[in-house]
Amino acid sequence: MKILITGVAGFIGSNFATQFRDKFPQAEIVGLDDLSSGRKDAVPKEVILYEGSIVDSVLLEKIFSAHKPEYVFHFAAIPRVSYSVQHPVETTHANVTGTVAILKTAKDHGVKRVILSSSSSVYGGAKILPTKESENAPDPKSPYAAQKFCDEIFAKVFSELYGLDTVCLRYFNVYGPGQYGDSAYSTVISAWLEALYFPEAKKAFIEGDGSQSRDFCYVDNVVLANILAMQNEKGFKGEVFNIAHSERKTVNEIKLMIEEYTGKEIELEKRPARAGDVAHTHADISKAKEWFGYEPKVNFATGLKKTVEWFEDRKKQ
Repeated sequence: MKILITGVAGFIGSNFATQFRDKFPQAEIVGLDDLSSGRKDAVPKEVILYEGSIVDSVLLEKIFSAHKPEYVFHFAAIPRVSYSVQHPVETTHANVTGTVAILKTAKDHGVKRVILSSSSSVYGGAKILPTKESENAPDPKSPYAAQKFCDEIFAKVFSELYGLDTVCLRYFNVYGPGQYGDSAYSTVISAWLEALYFPEAKKAFIEGDGSQSRDFCYVDNVVLANILAMQNEKGFKGEVFNIAHSERKTVNEIKLMIEEYTGKEIELEKRPARAGDVAHTHADISKAKEWFGYEPKVNFATGLKKTVEWFEDRKKQ
């Protein structure tokens, strides 16, 4: 098996590469990352790493011609809602044009399937909770959300127009080991743990009153979903699937759990609610379960404990 992982040095991409290598030790794993936010030391040494951008069509042609990947896992993006609000043109170029470049090159080289990383942010404020894909029409509230929705549309177009097998996974608030609190993918979990264990580098804050709730998804569950989507024999035509725990916690509950697991008290600076943010997220994951057997293996509490352990190990180094 030969695969290409875009964004391989990022939080999710590096976790995926490590676990994929362990599960499929004979596979050839090629990675692409411009290292703008990823960490080169997080990429397993077995990965054939190319440093560059997904919008570089010449580089993409070189990679696909040389390695002929059968599956492409597309994690690369400029993340974070707030950054996209401030930089809509730059982020659209990377997140939409880059995705189209990946899809076109995959189509040209006969790739079996492209597994795209999308986001629950495409829903905006979902009107029905838990959120089903079929009951909640996309209603993006930020450039980032709009970009991810565009990616899904292009995936479907490439399937219908060119016959390229594509599938879109809508992640809900991914967290876990490898997510640094100062990274572009930082959740409130990693941000607060970073402030607790490395207070000289980061201060903790809360946006809004903490009553907002999130369906957090431990990174191992995201890795599992990508592998299951790859292995599905039915084939895809741009379908979208929620990937989450299907349970939600308020930000205030998260604070109490972190304090319990760490034995440390979090001192928070209060800030206004974030522009483009939504009040609640809660996924219905029954479609992913029906189509390719996705069920989260790690629940929230266990995932949080594992994340705390990772921060404690970093502190000891």
